[in-house]
Amino acid sequence: MTVKQFSRRAFGRLWAGSALYAGAERIGLAAVEGRLELEGQPRADLSLDRHYRADAQVIILSVPLLHRTSVGGGSVQWSEWAEANGGAQRLIEFLGFSAPERAAGLNRLGFIRELTRIAPGGIRDAVYFGLMTASNEESAEEARKALHSNATESAYTVIEGRIAGDASTSALAHFVGPSRISAERRGELVTMGLRALSGVPVQPAGFTLAPSPPPFLNALADALLGPPQLESRYVYAGRLYRLWLHKTADPKATEYFQKRKLIAPGAKVVRAWGTVRREAGGKDTQFGIWVEEGNRRPIPLRIEYQAKSYLRLTFEAES
Repeated sequence: MTVKQFSRRAFGRLWAGSALYAGAERIGLAAVEGRLELEGQPRADLSLDRHYRADAQVIILSVPLLHRTSVGGGSVQWSEWAEANGGAQRLIEFLGFSAPERAAGLNRLGFIRELTRIAPGGIRDAVYFGLMTASNEESAEEARKALHSNATESAYTVIEGRIAGDASTSALAHFVGPSRISAERRGELVTMGLRALSGVPVQPAGFTLAPSPPPFLNALADALLGPPQLESRYVYAGRLYRLWLHKTADPKATEYFQKRKLIAPGAKVVRAWGTVRREAGGKDTQFGIWVEEGNRRPIPLRIEYQAKSYLRLTFEAES
């Protein structure tokens, strides 16, 4: 793959204009009086993960102009625990981070983690937690100023939510933390985020549905396991969103991932085009996911995300 060269200013606009999710220390689950809790790290009955290389592409008037590989990385973790009543608990985590030496000095990280209890009739309740670097640059000039900043502190946003039956609550907070913190020290940000959340009230959702839809990652996982075309809902920060997913066979991707030995001989790859939109109004956000057909744990082989009109991010599975 050819890497086109471009200026630090252009590349800085690319990264400053987007916010990647990235990971904090992995945490498992514990059942406290029947409630789901994200804490501790018990041994899972099943635990799978996949790591990614993050690439970026600048697009102007639908024409790809600039491309750079390895601007960051990420991973997906999928864990399951069986319950005595025949149900199960499922933890899905997506994380990503920038590589400052490849991203014009910008350091971005964040993550989203969701734990759900799945009964024979579907998801019964869930908890989710996320944290990300706040990226508020709205113009190229603001993005340029974010390059190689000497600031020692950055703004972060943290959220936690709970879904139980037809009830959904969440809390959102902002805090200031070290700007140059590495992925290895991300647990420090989690501690700071939890402290910030302790000072804000928990808010009920602005809707009532029985049962309440699941959070995003679990809604997406179920959609990937569903029919070729599917429309569903999910909950985030007490708001309802729509998810549309359309899956088609991708022979070219099948050949590519077979050559890289990321899928078994004879396996096939499907491409899923997705769109999400807030029900109360908002613009569409589009993405693409490539997964192995028929895999009951659809951990992506590739993820494409149109972060901005001029920016496309790709997470490519590593061997």
